[in-house]
Amino acid sequence: MSGKDDELGGRFWLGVAGLAVGAVCVALIVFIIYGWFWSRWGFFGALLGFFAVLLLIGWVWDRRERARKAALYAEE
Repeated sequence: MSGKDDELGGRFWLGVAGLAVGAVCVALIVFIIYGWFWSRWGFFGALLGFFAVLLLIGWVWDRRERARKAALYAEE
């Protein structure tokens, strides 16, 4: 039972390759920035900077979710 529908096309594999290259680029940028924090402020400074970035991302996420839910309830 092998047909054309069972195969993954070239578009799928190009998408997977694109995601892999993108993930490597993002990881490289994160490692470069974290390494800069580490060399500038040491281990605890880098850890503090990392958590500060996570807090900032969480704050932005929370603001967006709050606005989305407010718009959702305003429609009712």
